[in-house]
Amino acid sequence: MFRLTLLGLISLFIAYPLTAIAETVTVNIQGFVFNPKTISLNEGDSVTWNNQDGAAHSTTQDANLWSSDLNPGGSFSFMFNKAGTYTYHCRFHPSMKATISVSNSGETDPTSCLFKWVESNYAAFFAPAGNLSLLTFPPYTYRYYSETDSYLAVSSVDNHVYYMFGADGIIHDAGPLSDWLGIAGCN
Repeated sequence: MFRLTLLGLISLFIAYPLTAIAETVTVNIQGFVFNPKTISLNEGDSVTWNNQDGAAHSTTQDANLWSSDLNPGGSFSFMFNKAGTYTYHCRFHPSMKATISVSNSGETDPTSCLFKWVESNYAAFFAPAGNLSLLTFPPYTYRYYSETDSYLAVSSVDNHVYYMFGADGIIHDAGPLSDWLGIAGCN
């Protein structure tokens, strides 16, 4: 049943490709830390901060572009419409600092673009989104998604996209990378 659902979703997105997809990245505030501390986005993407601490925190952009005080359990979102590097901090706890890099949509490398698209469109299978690091285990470049115990990879041997759900331990071939780049609008 699970595989049929996944195949159905993949078929849907092959039949109806999306081109420009805005992403929302979540930053959790916990243990007096912004997690993740560094984020890379495209113009039009958003960040949502969730305060999971027992103390009040703020997200205050260093040049006063935005500022929001968050009580425990509170959240705040901001959309980035201009490329640049944005540093921010907690005004209550000055040692809490983080950075957001925003690029023009066309500046993201195709593999990262594809991974972001998959995370956005298949969040039930590849979560949490927003992991910026690509790992390597030759011939694969991949990301691991701890929430869903899954992997998404690209192979340098055949330029195919692969995925694996930790529970089944089977590496599945999703097809040529070039096809998926076209579907995701990452060419």
